[in-house]
Amino acid sequence: MRIKIWNKRDLAGSYSACSTQGLRQWTQAGVRCFSALIVLAVCVLFAPSEILALTIDGPSGRIAGVTSTVPAFITTFGGSTDPNATADGDKSSGPGGFVNWPNNGAAGFQIVTFTYELDQAYTVSAFELWNDRGQIDTGIGDFRLDFFDSLSAPVGPSFFGTATFPGSTGPTVNGQEFSFLSVVANVSTIDLVVLSSLGVADNQFREVEFTGDVVPEPASLSLLSMGLLGLTIHARRRERIREIATRRG
Repeated sequence: MRIKIWNKRDLAGSYSACSTQGLRQWTQAGVRCFSALIVLAVCVLFAPSEILALTIDGPSGRIAGVTSTVPAFITTFGGSTDPNATADGDKSSGPGGFVNWPNNGAAGFQIVTFTYELDQAYTVSAFELWNDRGQIDTGIGDFRLDFFDSLSAPVGPSFFGTATFPGSTGPTVNGQEFSFLSVVANVSTIDLVVLSSLGVADNQFREVEFTGDVVPEPASLSLLSMGLLGLTIHARRRERIREIATRRG
């Protein structure tokens, strides 16, 4: 029968090896976890705009509500009295799919504002407008877009544009597109200020859409910070393990 006697040095060495190996395994598992967090955060924060670009419209819920300064809408031709009709996804000329209001006649055009409340903050880069029903005597002419953050503070420069009437009276897949020279960040509210009309008696348009990217949420930034912190801790632990191994060697 063999009896193996362990002295204190053997036990200490065995314990040290076990502790070092266990620490190394925990460290490797930790770095894998933190690396995954970093990859996820980077994908969210720095993905190409082609991936994150989206249409900001009504049916998706991105436009949460619409209000206007129009005193009274015209319903004679099937126009809606609800400003939300301009962001409900209905781009047709059917009843209820557009809004119609009178101008001031010979006194000039009635300047009105449509305010679009978004469901969260976006970086906005373009605007699309579906104008009147193809009639030359109605439709938005000159307009201005004003942008505001969640606290109603102005952000970025205003955008000025001039619209034209469409050639078709039926539903159209694409409206008239207006791209901004530079994106406007952190937008929560957009004012469409109608400055002039293509018609004399009244004004009318069907739908609006915006193009933009979702502004990263604080949670994503926290995720990236956690990942970077994890890598720092991992680097320090590896350095500590090397120091211990050097002393024991």
